[in-house]
Amino acid sequence: MQPVLFCTVLTLAVGATGWEFWRRRCASPAVKKAKYKALEKRAKTGDQEAMYTLAKCFYRETDARFYPLIFKWVSLLAAQKRDPAVWLQMGDMYASGCGTDRDLKRSLSCYEQALAADITAYKNTSLTAEAHNYLEKRIIRIRKELSR
Repeated sequence: MQPVLFCTVLTLAVGATGWEFWRRRCASPAVKKAKYKALEKRAKTGDQEAMYTLAKCFYRETDARFYPLIFKWVSLLAAQKRDPAVWLQMGDMYASGCGTDRDLKRSLSCYEQALAADITAYKNTSLTAEAHNYLEKRIIRIRKELSR
């Protein structure tokens, strides 16, 4: 019985220590800032993976002041890449006004490009069937809204 108790206590102690290390080291503002600067440097050279990662990192932040940065990197990535997931994100940002002014016409255009890229890619697409259906529904809804 004692070895089991010892292992449990040891596991909890190691887990708590690991969590504290991660919280202090990996989640600290200084570490985030350095990570963002390194990613931004790569993204400015045209590295699409860095652009996507940077946008994803900013997206995880819950502060609305990061929305324009997300929009910046997603729009630069969309200009370079015909990825339906990127165009879907752009459409959502225009539809909600997240990081930019709300513009349903541009949102519709982005959704249509995402759907076209998804259909063109056929089975090699980055979108799930649910995302594809979401796109179709959003296009129909926005077309109805714009026709009023």
